[in-house]
Amino acid sequence: MSQSASFPVEPVSPAGPRALAGRPAVVTAAAAILALLALLNLVNALLHLAAISSVLNRFRVRAVLAGVNPADMGALETSLKVGLLVGALILVVAAIILLALAWGVWQGNRVARILTWIACGLGILLACCGISGAASLGSGNVTVQGGGDPSVTRGAQALVDSFPGWWAGLTGLSSAAQVLGYIATAVLLALPAANEFFSRTRSLPPGPDTPAVPPPTTA
Repeated sequence: MSQSASFPVEPVSPAGPRALAGRPAVVTAAAAILALLALLNLVNALLHLAAISSVLNRFRVRAVLAGVNPADMGALETSLKVGLLVGALILVVAAIILLALAWGVWQGNRVARILTWIACGLGILLACCGISGAASLGSGNVTVQGGGDPSVTRGAQALVDSFPGWWAGLTGLSSAAQVLGYIATAVLLALPAANEFFSRTRSLPPGPDTPAVPPPTTA
């Protein structure tokens, strides 16, 4: 006479690849730097908007003292407003893009990582241009061309001189900080820990339970 013993059998799901346990510190730091760069762009955008009124007031006084033609003054004022507004808009758009990239990097999105490297390259290039422009503005070595019209030349020079003294220094420091931030982000995302994080395979969702394996029987 044989007697079989039955034992409870736990449902078995097909084993899937294991996901990486946690987010490495280098990825967290890269996402944080991107968020800080976005915040810096927003601050710069606000400064652009705040500068419109003060720069215009200084320009009007300087232009009158320099004997600039009123028609030329109007055109230069419009150029100033458009330039600062467009600059502020570009900074806001850049901040939104950087925040989106920071979120993608935080989530471990591979496409976001590649796009971040591209954004870092473009950001470094633009920031270097900002450093060069700030250095020229701060030293007063800005070359102003008036197309042969002395009134336009004097007006353009008056416009350049109307920016406050802190503008060049703040712009230069901001651009230098952006260069360092972009370089740090690109390096952090290229480290081995980041490579492992972004190349991880997510666990497969649980599948249907497999048939229970009958326990051994004893005679």
